[in-house]
Amino acid sequence: MSSRLPGETARKRKRELIALYEEETSPSAAAEETQKRRKNDLTQQQEEMAAFFRLLEDKHIRLFLARDSCLKISDKYLLAMVLVYFRRAGLCTKEYRKNFFPALFLANQHEEEEDRFRREIYPWALGRRWIKKTKGLFRKRSLLLLQMGYKAWVDRATCDLIMAEDPLHWAWRRERQIHHCWAVPYLRRDKREFTIHGPWSIPPSCSLCETILLHPCKREVCQADTMEEPGTAES
Repeated sequence: MSSRLPGETARKRKRELIALYEEETSPSAAAEETQKRRKNDLTQQQEEMAAFFRLLEDKHIRLFLARDSCLKISDKYLLAMVLVYFRRAGLCTKEYRKNFFPALFLANQHEEEEDRFRREIYPWALGRRWIKKTKGLFRKRSLLLLQMGYKAWVDRATCDLIMAEDPLHWAWRRERQIHHCWAVPYLRRDKREFTIHGPWSIPPSCSLCETILLHPCKREVCQADTMEEPGTAES
């Protein structure tokens, strides 16, 4: 026979009910951990984006982007893919610089049908003796691909999400014009399009853009081509 008084039993039951109520209404440990993890992920994404933007301000890379005036190898989607690759590979921000051109080369290989344009990346990534060093670029590209688990495909929605993290940055205004999206047979192209210039010579003006600019009704098509690209103005 229990010696516990009725009042003591009632008080114990009340404490149990209060504890149960507080447990049900307060955030659980799992929810708190999830919230903390999301906050950390957001902070990490912001740091990665900031590091990527600092990379694009590098003098050498800015000149490279400015020389690609028609955005055939470095439009906004290809640049967004580079950052996606960095994140998939789990690179620290200090590794961004040495992996920029291998990642951009991989993005071009995966997305662009014309393989001759991306050859312009060689001298920018490897220097004057690039002809003897191309295997080094291929090795870095393959290593990056391995670190990503061979997940090189990036859909447009993912690129849009990347750009939405900071939509006002100039990198996301690098919109390739429609006349550079057409499939043009090789024999109908100007051979100068496939000449590798590197940092040491200025490529000729785009003959296709010049032709279109002769027609006032189509002048707005090339409006972005006449805008000053980052790296062309004095800092």
